[in-house]
Amino acid sequence: MRMNDANLYAKILGLRKPWHVLNVTVSEALKTITVFIGPEPGSPLRCPYCRQACPGYDSRARGWRHLDTCEYQTWIEADVPRVQCPEHGCVQVSIAWASRNSRYTKKFEMMVLDWLRETTIHAVSRRLGLSWSAIDGILRRAVTRGLRRRRIASETHICVDEVAFAKGRDYVTIVSSAQCVLAVEDGRSAESLRRYFKTLGRRRCKKLRSVSMDMSGAYIKAALDSLPDAQQKIAFDHFHVAKVLSEAVDNTRKSELHRVDYGLRRDIHRSRYDWLRRGAHLSDFARERMQALSASLLDTAMVWMLKEKAREIWHTGYYPRQSAKAWQVWIQVARQTGITALRGVANQIETRLWGILNAMRLRVSNARAEALNSQIRAMRVKARGYRSKARFVLGILFHYGKLDMTH
Repeated sequence: MRMNDANLYAKILGLRKPWHVLNVTVSEALKTITVFIGPEPGSPLRCPYCRQACPGYDSRARGWRHLDTCEYQTWIEADVPRVQCPEHGCVQVSIAWASRNSRYTKKFEMMVLDWLRETTIHAVSRRLGLSWSAIDGILRRAVTRGLRRRRIASETHICVDEVAFAKGRDYVTIVSSAQCVLAVEDGRSAESLRRYFKTLGRRRCKKLRSVSMDMSGAYIKAALDSLPDAQQKIAFDHFHVAKVLSEAVDNTRKSELHRVDYGLRRDIHRSRYDWLRRGAHLSDFARERMQALSASLLDTAMVWMLKEKAREIWHTGYYPRQSAKAWQVWIQVARQTGITALRGVANQIETRLWGILNAMRLRVSNARAEALNSQIRAMRVKARGYRSKARFVLGILFHYGKLDMTH
């Protein structure tokens, strides 16, 4: 090949001394281009760790896939020397175009990462002719690189929630801020969240102003064990309070459904979603239907009314004495109704009232975490599931960790 071809690939690869292009060959049959690289004769070889000039030991033949050239698959091949370092022993010299232990150049890996941001692993595998294991290795190196560069975030407000890895069988705990996923821990136990706080360190834990979570006993225990002044920082999200109230409405409607006149059951079944909506979001037709059915669904109507009253208390704003008193009155009224499902919610709210008041005072919620969990579930569906939890965690950090994964 002419000398300018060698210079072209030297420039494309960003080669620096002692490396230079020895030869470039083209295979029409295989539609491949192979670029042979080697160190200049007599050039000093250095230890990749201490940069000390060392005597050569031997060399190993290695190959890396590079970006395609005009639809020709391009490969880089080189006999990479090893040196005998007095401090680090026999080690391979560093190479600028690829990461250690990778069979792909840095530019090729960055292209794969760009594709993964846009589509699925299956599509990238088919388009580039890569195995899932190869893509997994590129992804793992990128996420590891990003995590190594990222400092432990000194966030003041964090959210904690779980998301299923395999439906109903296995979970991971997601710790996030308003900007990104901060950590993914295995399981949804107290130990899962405790591991994150341990990584954070006592000084950073002290700086936290709020930890928004659901009313999970495991997460509460981990926060109480790990955070200074945890009783003032734990905030129970409005979404989860609304969820247990909606469940109480639905369970009460189902229990009453079997006690009403058979002719009303069809209309009651059709109204099931109306009872779960906010009063402000009801259509005129839905409101009229609910009013007509209230005479037959007295308990359901009462639970729905108290659900709306709880929403009103939450959104009125936080005033220390008034807010606490409003909730205590609500709890008393809920118990006096004698409705089993509502009594259970009242007991739960009374037990967790301190965290509900913290959420009102701090004006925090898990809305961002819930939205993030929806995106993660969509990612799982788009990927048609993940073969292992490790790959699932990698996917979450890759897409939502906002990591600097550049080479």
